[in-house]
Amino acid sequence: MKPVHSDLGKQTSLRSDFIYAFFMVLGVTCIIVTIIDCYMVYSRNTRMLEKNAGSTMERAVKTLEQPLWHYDVAFIRTFAEILANDRSLVHVEVFDEQGKTLVVKDRAGDSLATARIRWELERTVSHNGKNIGRIVMTFTNSDVWMLTQQMIFSDLAIMFSALFAVLGTTWILLNRQILKPLGVMEKAFHRISAGDYSRRVRLRKNNELSVIAYEFNTMVEQVALRDSKIRESETKYRNLVEGTTDIIFRTNLDGCLVYMNQNFEKWTGFQVADFLGKPFFELLASGYGPDDFHRLKQGFFEGRTNLHEIRLTKADGTLIYMELNITIQKDFDGTPMGAMGIARDITRRKHSEDELRKYEQMVAASSDCMWLVDGALSMQAVNKAYLQATRRDRAELINRPVAEVLGDSLFAEHVKPYLEACLLGKNVRHRAWVRFPKRGLRFVDFTFYPSFDSAGAVSGVVVNERDLTEQKTLETKLQQSQKMEAIGTLAGGIAHDFNNILGGIIGYAEMVEMFDVEGNDRVAVRIEHILKGAYRARELVDQILTFSRHGEQEKSLLALGPIVKESLKFLRASIPSTIRIEERVDCPNDAVMANATQMHQVLMNLCTNASYAMQDRGGTLTVSLCEVDVDADQAWELSGVLPGPHVQLSVIDTGPGIEPELMDRIFDPFFTTKQTGDGTGMGLAVVHGIVKHFNGAVTVRSTPGEGTAFHILIPAGSEAGDAAAEEARVAVSRGRGKILFVDDEEELVSFSSEILSHLGYDVVAETSSIHARRRFMQDPSAFDLVITDQTMPEMTGFDLALEVMAVRPELPVVLCTGFSSSQLEEEARAAGIRSFMKKPIGARQLADLVTRVLHREPVA
Repeated sequence: MKPVHSDLGKQTSLRSDFIYAFFMVLGVTCIIVTIIDCYMVYSRNTRMLEKNAGSTMERAVKTLEQPLWHYDVAFIRTFAEILANDRSLVHVEVFDEQGKTLVVKDRAGDSLATARIRWELERTVSHNGKNIGRIVMTFTNSDVWMLTQQMIFSDLAIMFSALFAVLGTTWILLNRQILKPLGVMEKAFHRISAGDYSRRVRLRKNNELSVIAYEFNTMVEQVALRDSKIRESETKYRNLVEGTTDIIFRTNLDGCLVYMNQNFEKWTGFQVADFLGKPFFELLASGYGPDDFHRLKQGFFEGRTNLHEIRLTKADGTLIYMELNITIQKDFDGTPMGAMGIARDITRRKHSEDELRKYEQMVAASSDCMWLVDGALSMQAVNKAYLQATRRDRAELINRPVAEVLGDSLFAEHVKPYLEACLLGKNVRHRAWVRFPKRGLRFVDFTFYPSFDSAGAVSGVVVNERDLTEQKTLETKLQQSQKMEAIGTLAGGIAHDFNNILGGIIGYAEMVEMFDVEGNDRVAVRIEHILKGAYRARELVDQILTFSRHGEQEKSLLALGPIVKESLKFLRASIPSTIRIEERVDCPNDAVMANATQMHQVLMNLCTNASYAMQDRGGTLTVSLCEVDVDADQAWELSGVLPGPHVQLSVIDTGPGIEPELMDRIFDPFFTTKQTGDGTGMGLAVVHGIVKHFNGAVTVRSTPGEGTAFHILIPAGSEAGDAAAEEARVAVSRGRGKILFVDDEEELVSFSSEILSHLGYDVVAETSSIHARRRFMQDPSAFDLVITDQTMPEMTGFDLALEVMAVRPELPVVLCTGFSSSQLEEEARAAGIRSFMKKPIGARQLADLVTRVLHREPVA
């Protein structure tokens, strides 16, 4: 028999299988029957031997009764010889009544060699009830085993003959009734499996095999019919697959191609045969990585549809984009057997999408707000910048009327007229200050562009909304800065001259206080008032100078109470009479480390905002100072504030309050809800920055319709004293030495020479830096100290100091200035200038500085 299918492996015939089985059955049967027969024969012979042994013993007892009674030993010996002829009896021993051995017959050596079992019998011989002796016999089974073997060999011969006859007959019947019909069927099956569906199985006899053959013939007819339909379907679908413009392919579970239509050659220029049997992913263009392959393979293993965009490289090296749809293919049992893919050329669509994506990215990346309006004036699209600016979701804007989105007032004034003009096909531009519902007042540049449909008709309007608030504010700020710079220059000049005037007033007043008022209390009080006014004027000049140079203002320990009171005096003159001011500044410990000018600015900004909020209806403005203790939890909430004692400055109004949605933005630069021209949106931003600089915090509480409260928290310091009073208590000491004093103001030179001469110093005074240099060069070693003003004609004090120290490097030099910069101070100290003196110069200040410099004490 020829093999039918290679998957069946090595084959054998039924005949050989039957012969093998025949001998296996024959052998196993013989072994089993032999074992059983041997056991039964052996058992039967053994029982027979035991029975014979018992009979022999009984006969011997009866026979030896008289001889033992008469003690006939010769007879007993003769009888023992007779018994010994029995092959199974190997030992005989006779005893008298005293136990004495009368006869012993032993031939155990002959039979024990083949014996497997031996047993011993012993009987007592009696005569008339009296024990007259004893007989002992020993038997073996050697004869039994020999007899058993003879009988087994005879049985086996008979059994083999019978089995062979039965199996031979069975073989003849099996061959005729089964094997030959199966051979006929096998040949027919082989032809049918090769595709010859016209072949049929025909058997002569009518039995079960005939029924099987009949059913098989019926099955072949059904298969032939189904095969014909499959061929028709395959032809139809092959024509469909080959006729489509898409690339269609199939793979096995390993992803290797098993079929691909000819469109692959059409689109790529490669031959299909070159890729069959290779992994599908070799078709893809370079640049795909393992992650991309894993994503594409998911359709194979998860049993779901996968839609991907892939790139294929054509034979000429160009790329084409394909839309790939991969589905799993399963057999009738649902077991995955491979995958089918359809790839459609989308190169043209891809290029169009890329172009569209570029425009979309341009719109999305634009910082301008852009929105599309249709002919019915409804929102159709908005970009990301618009959503961020309005803080709204796209879903709540699309298909809603523009008037509803923007608000009726804004829409009617700034949008509707320009939309209507644009719908007529015109480009329109509009710039204005616009108050938005959520964004507040903004300066916006609107540009309206008509949008056209495929027929060229106007279908809508694209609105580009550019926020120019910051630019507009910066322009205004620049103009204001230029004005302030001019004012600052003017103020600096005035302050410089005013410093020189104050220098004479403070100097001579302090000289009178030190040397001429002793014993005259009325004059001393008047001089004290003069000095207080002069000191206040000096502080005012410092503020003007700081303002004019826009420098970082120094912090010092000061009391907030007087600053608040002074600020409120200015404020009362500038706010409407309908606003009442309540002042609660009686705080015993109001000392903080801050700057008086900046704290004045903080208070004025807050009060100005509060008065603006109440200008229409009036109200109450409350300004208060109090001590508060900030704990750890409050410090954490305030962010940046350390736990401990603080001074709280509160500004509370009874105005309309702040809307909740605006609370997060009130400290943003340029954010304002005021009308155009009423503010720049920098007031609260400046307040926040100044307070943060002082390590403080700003909190705000507002209830719409009730008012707003701003609370400024600044870390408390030690108690601030009166700087003028501290200065007045400086002890004045006398000294010795020659001092060169240089200043272009004769009044300052006069009072300085007088006070220093009064204290014991030899003063050489000059009003010209050129003359002072000539005077010094005449005798450089004569001088112990040089004090020079910085701002002088012909030569500055810094240049004079450099020439002086070039001759005598160890000579101390003090530079006086009322309008200096940190850069000048750094350069002067680097050059070796010992100290600075800030104008206006007081008598005590001058005396103390000279003493410290000449005695080489630290100078502040």
